[in-house]
Amino acid sequence: MGKKSRRRRGASGPRLSAAQLVRPEEPTSAPAPAAVHPAPAAVHPAPKASVRVLRDLREEYPYVVADLKRIAIIAAVMLILMLGLAFLLV
Repeated sequence: MGKKSRRRRGASGPRLSAAQLVRPEEPTSAPAPAAVHPAPAAVHPAPKASVRVLRDLREEYPYVVADLKRIAIIAAVMLILMLGLAFLLV
């Protein structure tokens, strides 16, 4: 039987792509004075953040759209074949 290793497998950290390693810039904030009231809870996040996330996903996974198109074509061909065989064999 093999000897157990003391090295942990996940110790080196997760493998990330170049797009995942880039962190968005965080605005530097000055210390807030104590008299400032908190903002109301109804504040919505800016839509630019979601656009940025969508663009990052497109850069990170460019092959997904092509794969989805290929899967849709294969599914359509299989459906047509099944319908054709159902009409021929019945």
